[in-house]
Amino acid sequence: MCYVAAIPYIIAAVGTAYAMKTEHDAAKYQAEVATENAKLDDQQAQNANAAGSYAADQARIRGNLARGSQMAAFAANNVDMTTGSAADILGDTAMFSAQDQRQARTNAALRSYGFQVKELSDTGAAAYAKYSGKTQMTSTFLQGASSMAGMASAGGSFSGGAKAGGGTTMTQPTYNNGYYMMRSNG
Repeated sequence: MCYVAAIPYIIAAVGTAYAMKTEHDAAKYQAEVATENAKLDDQQAQNANAAGSYAADQARIRGNLARGSQMAAFAANNVDMTTGSAADILGDTAMFSAQDQRQARTNAALRSYGFQVKELSDTGAAAYAKYSGKTQMTSTFLQGASSMAGMASAGGSFSGGAKAGGGTTMTQPTYNNGYYMMRSNG
C-alpha cells in the first residue's frame, strides 16, 4: 500500500526532471543559435571591409582614367598642364578621386561597424540564454520541490508506515547524480 502512496511523488519528481531537461535543452539551443549568428555577423563585417577596399580601388582607377584622359586631351591641344586651368582641372580630378576613395572606405567601415555591433548583441544573447536556462531550471526545481512538499503536508505520511514512537515515517525524494532517490526520515 505504501508504494501506491509514492506514485504522486514519483510523478512530480519525473515531471520536474523532465521540465528541467526541456528548459536546459531550449536554452542551449538558443545560445547555439545566437553564437552562430555572431559568427555570421563577424563574417559580414569582414566582407563589408573587403567590399569597401574594392570600391575604393575602383574609385582610384576611375580617377586615374579620368585624369589620363584629361592629360591626353590637353597634350593633343598643346595645353601646358602645369599651370592655369589645366592644372586646376587635373588637381580637382585628383581631389575628387581621393574623396571618392575615402567615401567608399568610410561607407564600408560604417557597414562593418553595424555588423560588429550586431555580433556583440548576438554574443550577449547567447550568454543570456545560458543564464536564463540555468535560472529557469532552478525555478522549476524549486517549484517541483514545493509541490512535493505541499503533497507531503497535505497527505500526512508519504509511506504510511508508523514509527515506534507513534509518529509517521516520511520518505523524501533527493536528487543524486542525475537521479531522484527516495530517502526515509525515520
